[in-house]
Amino acid sequence: MFKVFESAKACQIVLHSNALSVKKATQDLVGNLERLSGQKGAFPITEKAESDANGIYILTVGDELPKNIIAPTDPEGYTIVVTENAVFIVGFDELGTVYGIYSFATCLLNISPVYRLTDLFPKQTEALTLKEQFLASSPRRVRFRGWFLNDEDLLTDFKISGGTRNINYPFYQNVMDTDVLDMILETALRLENNLIIPGSFIDIDNPAEEELVKTACERGLYVSQHHVEPLGVSYFGAENYLKKRGLDNEAISFITNRERMVEIWTYYAEKWAKYGDKVIWQLGLRGKADQAVWQADPSVPQSMKDRGGIISDAISAQYEIVRNTLKTDDFYSTATLWNEGSVLYGKGYLQLPKNTIPIFSDCGIDQMFGADLYDVALQSDRPFGVYYHIAFWMRGPHLAEGCHPEKQAFCYRETSKTNKLCYSILNVSNVRPLHVSAMLNAEILKDPQGFSWEAELLKLDLELFGDSGKQVNDLRRQYYGCFFDLGEPLLKRTAEFWHFYYREYEELPFMRNAADDGMLALFGKMMLLNRLTDKLPSFTMDTKLALAKSAEGFKNLYAKCEALEADLPKETLLYFRQFLKYQVLHMQKLTEWCAACMELKSQTASKEEKKLSGEIACNALITILEERTVLEVNGWENWHRGEKKIDILGLLELTEKSRNEA
Repeated sequence: MFKVFESAKACQIVLHSNALSVKKATQDLVGNLERLSGQKGAFPITEKAESDANGIYILTVGDELPKNIIAPTDPEGYTIVVTENAVFIVGFDELGTVYGIYSFATCLLNISPVYRLTDLFPKQTEALTLKEQFLASSPRRVRFRGWFLNDEDLLTDFKISGGTRNINYPFYQNVMDTDVLDMILETALRLENNLIIPGSFIDIDNPAEEELVKTACERGLYVSQHHVEPLGVSYFGAENYLKKRGLDNEAISFITNRERMVEIWTYYAEKWAKYGDKVIWQLGLRGKADQAVWQADPSVPQSMKDRGGIISDAISAQYEIVRNTLKTDDFYSTATLWNEGSVLYGKGYLQLPKNTIPIFSDCGIDQMFGADLYDVALQSDRPFGVYYHIAFWMRGPHLAEGCHPEKQAFCYRETSKTNKLCYSILNVSNVRPLHVSAMLNAEILKDPQGFSWEAELLKLDLELFGDSGKQVNDLRRQYYGCFFDLGEPLLKRTAEFWHFYYREYEELPFMRNAADDGMLALFGKMMLLNRLTDKLPSFTMDTKLALAKSAEGFKNLYAKCEALEADLPKETLLYFRQFLKYQVLHMQKLTEWCAACMELKSQTASKEEKKLSGEIACNALITILEERTVLEVNGWENWHRGEKKIDILGLLELTEKSRNEA
């Protein structure tokens, strides 16, 4: 048995790597051991010590390994060997070593990979010994595995110390604090991701925003860019570039101002190039915010074929800029086929450089892939990637889980049918509310075809809640059955409006178009503003009844959560209240609010009925504001300070105004 620590005595940590990412992971391990043992400063890090002393040895292939220690043979792989006198963590390369350190913490110290987001940490203990054993990673099935911090309203304002941004947009006025980002990066690495898009509309020309890219690279992660930022240049970045040079009267147009756009892309490419082979370059041509280029540039031709030709030309120019900047063809690039991109590529109007990875997206609204995945990606020999949404503002999950685990598992099984899936980027928004889906995604990517969401979710609940794990698991599964089903006709109209390559599926074992919290917020808001369209639920008795049924389902589920609390382990009770019980309440009250808004705006309701509905609607939102404080304890104060996307406070103000006018 190897003694990691006992009373007033601890093993040393022997580090053989000079890589900053490995040093950071080692420091994280030391912090874990200190917290687990209660022995602050008791685990010294010794660099490259040659000793047979009791210790944890962190090495990378190429270092001198002790005899009989099996080294990993696959990129990003690791082995962990526990002997009577030592632990040897050996990585194939830099990331393999990082993963090995975190795997040791997860598998042998029982530290949750998401503990930084949830405070799920084992009890302090006086002694810890490990039996002799051998652990090894499996070969990676997907080359690039990452997160996109998109619509990250909570992360940017949680700690207002990261700096300010210059962006003509209602959101993202503050730069995410690098300590907040580092917490997310550590969590991503503990789940063995290797890629991050560290925010929306990042302008690397702003030093505070460049710090986000630098922080990610220091952790050893690949970095990429939002799909509206070719070579790191969003419409807002181009505006800033022109404004700084007194050229703000010029058009941001690849058609009418091509030379200037090439100049801007080149300038930004040179800035991103300093991060070397850690950059995965995004190529494309889109408009302002997250719109098609023709919505911002009137000079773009009308036919989809001509539009595809313009975008293909821009992508070719961007590829050449990167090649000339790096002075090599050996770099990674992607083109995300979001919205109109899926149609253009699917119809053959969009041409990509042969080394550029096409990224096929789900529809976002329903988290299902379109016909382009099946008709193009799976029919081609070309490696491809996917962009998947467990979070999607404004018509999808944002502050509560909404993507059914079975749906995510189904979609990744479909994408991996031909073994050509080489890239996965997961839209995680603020991560914390959706961490269960993010954890499941990490497991899916290990074996998309063999993954069982039922087994994985049950395993998680049993580990967290012991004898009550099965009951918690039953409640979690019931949660996904309570959503208001928006139906496929509405989904199809919305998908066609946004130029998604829609696909009909045979009967699915899950709700395809569930009304997540983002959709409920949008639906209720548009009702109050009298702006309903055919891309939102219809204002009918059937809709009202369906909302009432959904709200009643969440209400009954909430009662079951309350009843179960007495049986749960004390150490995971807060987690249960934060990430299941509260989310049930969040969905219940938003659904009740929507139903009340329908009555409030009804043409047939009496004045008294409208007054009562207005009170119900306002009280539902007030309850959300009061109850979500459960997520703001233990260092998470101000967690909802930047909550601007769903904007519960704004919805309350609008509801009160409508109630007073009724």
